[in-house]
Amino acid sequence: MSATQDEANAPVAAERLKIVGWARAYPALQPSFSKSLRRGAWYPVVKDQAADRVSIKMGSRTVDVPRRLLEIRTSRPTHFSVVNRVGYQRETGRRSQYNLGKQYGVCPACSSRFALWGSPERTQCPQCRHEGEIGWWEA
Repeated sequence: MSATQDEANAPVAAERLKIVGWARAYPALQPSFSKSLRRGAWYPVVKDQAADRVSIKMGSRTVDVPRRLLEIRTSRPTHFSVVNRVGYQRETGRRSQYNLGKQYGVCPACSSRFALWGSPERTQCPQCRHEGEIGWWEA
């Protein structure tokens, strides 16, 4: 890698280190208002200097989001989020990893989604194996 490539990649690496908080769309927010924010997923806040918005990291992009749409915390939660799908219509005869049902969990470590069956107090993420409490109090 040349010096110019190193310099070009330096801001990206530095930005990854400057997480100033964690944010997610409010659970009651309608998907049309939250655009491409995944429900229940926590995103790193990389810039929190404006009164009306924050910048969050979504994959490889940095996106400005209105503050009023977000729940913001100083540290990443360790409990699993519970997402209740409003207006969910059960798909009869189809079971797949994409058909998560009316209520599903979101891992706080890797943001993967998984079906929730029953009302367990704790679970383990099928993707990254993070173990923790399920945040039923937020549902």
